[in-house]
Amino acid sequence: MKALKIAVKDTLIRFRDWKALAGMLAAPLIISALIGLAFGDLGGDEAPIENIAVVLVNMDEGELGQAYEDVLTSPELSDLIALETMQDPEAAKARIEAGELRAVIVVPAGFSETVIPDEQGNSGQASVELYTDPTAEISPVIVHSIVERITAAINTTLLAGQVAGQQAAGYAPLLGPAMGQLGAAIGAELQSESMNLREPLLELDVVSTGETGETVDPFAFFIPGMAVFFLMFSMFEGSRSILQEERRGTLPRLMTTPTPTWEIILGKMGGTFLTGVLQFSILMASSTLIFGVNWGSSLFGLAIMVLLTVFAASGLGAMLTAFSRNENQAGVVGSAVSLVFGALGGSFFPTDSLSGIINIASKLTVNRWAMDGFLTLTINRGGLADIQTPILVLTLIGIVTFILATLAFQKRFVK
Repeated sequence: MKALKIAVKDTLIRFRDWKALAGMLAAPLIISALIGLAFGDLGGDEAPIENIAVVLVNMDEGELGQAYEDVLTSPELSDLIALETMQDPEAAKARIEAGELRAVIVVPAGFSETVIPDEQGNSGQASVELYTDPTAEISPVIVHSIVERITAAINTTLLAGQVAGQQAAGYAPLLGPAMGQLGAAIGAELQSESMNLREPLLELDVVSTGETGETVDPFAFFIPGMAVFFLMFSMFEGSRSILQEERRGTLPRLMTTPTPTWEIILGKMGGTFLTGVLQFSILMASSTLIFGVNWGSSLFGLAIMVLLTVFAASGLGAMLTAFSRNENQAGVVGSAVSLVFGALGGSFFPTDSLSGIINIASKLTVNRWAMDGFLTLTINRGGLADIQTPILVLTLIGIVTFILATLAFQKRFVK
């Protein structure tokens, strides 16, 4: 078949041109690599906070000072807090000023003895001091929250014992001498070694809220985006070569041969289509080897998307070329359409947030439907059933544009 021979010949000529290869293959891969590395993990937007440098200066020899240390060194906080103990509060505060620490917690001497009621139920007030780095924004808030919870838990325990003791003392005549001494008994128990204040003070429950964010490979988005974007340029340039051959006289001479005109036109358009299929296939294989891009599990769906994307892009390129006055005008129109379609169609950014007239304009582009289909396969791990709409739209675009291009070329070349 002459059309197939013409298509293969034109395809081989394009793939022997190193400038064309640079535009079709090297440029999409290089730009995708740069954009992908710049944007990093699209789905992993979490900035982990860990190993907050904190010093505990525990000068208390009682249970409460030990309670602070035990909570801060608990396994639940081991990834969050990098705790260091020191004995000199002034030296610890100097390290904050030097930028080495985010916070210093000082438990004063005699803290437990002061706040825990004695045998007569008497107690005093004492304060735990927290010093934070004023240049840090988040970590001091976290440390403050932890210290506040420990302190609140201690206060709750002590207050409960004090209230219970006072209430019992008020009913001493009814409860008897033993129950009337309940306040003193609670104070003694709090100070005893058998009373473990550390266990109930603070429990850290890590609760994940919201939907789990799945890590998205940036190359799984940018490689299809750049592949479709540069495919549009290739298809317009391939179709424009028909007008170049017309200007050089090679196409009119070819039409003087016994080969029918429609077969020559079909061969020229077929060469552009075949070039696009090879270009996209090589980009997929290269991106898999170089960037490890996973193109999904539906090979049949992927093949359909490649063929129909190239079909629609080459048909659009042929139609615009066929209606152009000359090759220069075709070049200008083709470049403009490629840039606009790339910007609107989602080759550079996800189109999920588009709305209104911009979203409508986006849906008029080949890029939009191509990206919808490819991203469904690569990122959403969809199958053939999930890309029915892109398949239908790309098929319609391809059929309509190829028919219009063929009729326009026939009218142009058949005198």
